[in-house]
Amino acid sequence: MQQETAGESAYRSIRSDIIGGRLTPCSRLRLDTLKERYSASVSTLRETLYRLSAEGLVYSEGQRGFEVAAVTQEEFIQLAVLRELLEGYALRESFRKGDLEWEGLVVGAYHKLESMERLMMTGDTRRSAEWKYYDREFHRTLVSACGSQELLNAYSMIFDRYQRYQIVAVIFRGKPAAQEHRVLLESALQRDAERALTVLHEHIDACVAHTVSIGQLPMAKRVATPYIGTASSQASAASSVGETVWGKLRADIITGKLAPGNKLKISSLRDLYQTSVATLREVLNRLTSEGFVIAEGQRGFEVAPVSAINIRELAELRLLVEGKALEDSFGLGDVDWEARVVAAYHKLTSAEADMEKGNNQVTERWKQCDWQFHQALISACGSQSLMHLHNAIFDKYLRYQFIALSYRGPIAGDEHHELFDCAMNRDVQGARKTLHEHLWGGVEHALAAGSIPG
Repeated sequence: MQQETAGESAYRSIRSDIIGGRLTPCSRLRLDTLKERYSASVSTLRETLYRLSAEGLVYSEGQRGFEVAAVTQEEFIQLAVLRELLEGYALRESFRKGDLEWEGLVVGAYHKLESMERLMMTGDTRRSAEWKYYDREFHRTLVSACGSQELLNAYSMIFDRYQRYQIVAVIFRGKPAAQEHRVLLESALQRDAERALTVLHEHIDACVAHTVSIGQLPMAKRVATPYIGTASSQASAASSVGETVWGKLRADIITGKLAPGNKLKISSLRDLYQTSVATLREVLNRLTSEGFVIAEGQRGFEVAPVSAINIRELAELRLLVEGKALEDSFGLGDVDWEARVVAAYHKLTSAEADMEKGNNQVTERWKQCDWQFHQALISACGSQSLMHLHNAIFDKYLRYQFIALSYRGPIAGDEHHELFDCAMNRDVQGARKTLHEHLWGGVEHALAAGSIPG
């Protein structure tokens, strides 16, 4: 068994302490104090905190240091909506694909949770940390057979941030929550997805209502913004050397300049990006959290591989998340939003016209305009958490388009025109249908290019 590195140990411990509330919201994370508490070096701690900032659990203030991300009612509600979206879809898929082995795992996870809930209902809260651990294990086991690692990764990230709120606000609803868990178990064994989705909605909605009613969470304040951007958004001025290097290295991975599977040797990268070893390690750990880099323990880092399975998972996940964002944006969008969409569409059609002429020198501008158009379409959705998740998925999907040099010509242009018309007419169903054709057409075109392993 491979021994855990100092960086992984520090990351796991600090992350657990933030989610578990032992490191309280908005508390300063001083490196000298953390060094003693977690028995880690300053450089290792900086790597860890940048990695946690990519997940939205830590707020980075550049040269001024770090603090634990704040909690607000607004973000909790946003995370609840995202959790239901991802977990609901994963439940349906898991119920369809799960086998007897999966059923056994679900029954076992429920047994542990039910035992702890019985104890909690007697008023004994000394083991509340175990209760939340078993709650997480039960929900994760329910969706574990969904068949998509990208979906599970996104769900896990959102669930952990959501659960931090439950722990900070000390949320335990007693018998109603326990009964809802029981119904979820029964639904899983009976493969009754509709019943499960109904009770999941009730479960999450009641938790949010209970939390808001007891007034444990403050209203909007500064909320940590995860280090999740896009290759096309890295031209803005960076706040630090690390931010600059992160933007360049990330963009080079997305655009294929650093090819999938390439070893990322610190010595070579130091010369290429004109920065220090410590900064590079911070950046590579942040990119590991985002899924663009794979950390191999003591053996270093490499660019994450690509595969036909992965691009299909990303397309399905993007369809789910972008579809939700389109629906919300169409419902909330005003004339300023319409103007953003019109402007973005104008630039995109200009770039697509150049691409159709065979001018591949404008590929990066075309993809930037493509991102800006899709971003404009969802920009009125009203949820920063949803926007950040969409950006993260979009960039992973975008990497495949650069690798395959995938431009489908007038077909893609027509689909963009249909999306534009749907936005102006607030046609949610039409937009979802067109987005489905747009994404899956892009997947098949990219795979047909032959540059992505099967």
